[in-house]
Amino acid sequence: LLLPPPTKRPTTTKLSMKWRVNLQAPQTASTSKLDPPGYNQQIGALVSKEPSQGGKQTVAVDFLLKEKKAWEFAQSSLKQVGMYAFMMYMSGNSVHIFSIMMTFTGLYQPLVAIFNSGESFKPFQDQEGRVNTLGPRALFCLIQLGSLGFALYKLANVGLLPTHVSDWVGGLPPIQPIEYSSGT
Repeated sequence: LLLPPPTKRPTTTKLSMKWRVNLQAPQTASTSKLDPPGYNQQIGALVSKEPSQGGKQTVAVDFLLKEKKAWEFAQSSLKQVGMYAFMMYMSGNSVHIFSIMMTFTGLYQPLVAIFNSGESFKPFQDQEGRVNTLGPRALFCLIQLGSLGFALYKLANVGLLPTHVSDWVGGLPPIQPIEYSSGT
């Protein structure tokens, strides 16, 4: 039998309230199963009856849970993008092998993640298509495009992205002079 604590102790907080088990009390038919201390058979009976009562309700909860997990997965890539952005920032703007490797990794990873986003969100879908993963997938791709934008910005700062007119001068035909001057 479970007995409340003696009244000598102050029960001002929930943490100070403790239960004790009286092992000297006779066992009755309801407690002969040796339930663990703190177990309430009435609550256990309610929990065991729940799945048989609301089968449709648990299916709806499963869909909501899958959709919530899809949103969490889409937002979890933001931490990875932040890590790559910090690593690219710390690698500097000079042309060294480490900064070039970090920049190209920052370009490659978002593109692969965007192209494989369909496979990434398949575990959250069901056979009937009732779980909507379009919103989480769009957010995931938007976050990856932000990472791709930061990698392109880094590539331009390093000087490996042709953004100036002088980068394209080699492909232009030479300018023909209009006048000639000669000195005597």
